[in-house]
Amino acid sequence: MDTSIFKGSVTEPEGLTKARLLDVAERLFADHGIDGASLRQITKEAGVNLGAVNYHFRTKEGLMVTVFNRRFGPLKQEQLNLLKQAEQQAGEGASTVEKVLEALLMPALRLAKAADTERQIAMKLIGRIVTEPNPRIQDLLCSQQAEVRTAFTDALRRSLPQLSSADLTWRLELLWGALAFVLCNPGGMERATGGVCNPADTQAVLAQMIAFFSAGLRAPSVT
Repeated sequence: MDTSIFKGSVTEPEGLTKARLLDVAERLFADHGIDGASLRQITKEAGVNLGAVNYHFRTKEGLMVTVFNRRFGPLKQEQLNLLKQAEQQAGEGASTVEKVLEALLMPALRLAKAADTERQIAMKLIGRIVTEPNPRIQDLLCSQQAEVRTAFTDALRRSLPQLSSADLTWRLELLWGALAFVLCNPGGMERATGGVCNPADTQAVLAQMIAFFSAGLRAPSVT
């Protein structure tokens, strides 16, 4: 049975239809937020009927999860791979805080250096994710991030055994927030600093963030 999805009167391979739906959904999610982008708008701009969404993703939530996995799955895997390498290099001991931070930050900062259109959409999508007010979507996003958060929290706990769980959690949340700000509002940072801080300079951003947050993570416990 031919399961191709029809666009007008022209038969199109499933993979192309699915990819186009993902491209359009990602852009509209970035522009309007998850709740603000309707399936009607997505299918209209993709040039397919609602049945294509049902066939490939079943629901809007399924479409959203696939968009996130396609965009951020490789990022998550690179972070985990770099962390594994850092821990293997450390041998029996714990990785240094700097190495753990590099494994966490570098892949995300590389994403910010992607091609212009791809970068702009990805950065806007991150901005929408971190400011999304819908609790259901936030819960889903937390589940998507759980593996990376757990892996890096555990690694830093081994590197900083003197820190209380509450201190480590607070400091990591501040780190996530700073990273999101750098990624989502690079133009604002550059304007506010008169060009002194250029988020497009990946090595400079990485060096500054590692220096700042390694010191912050090693600061005396406050709880």
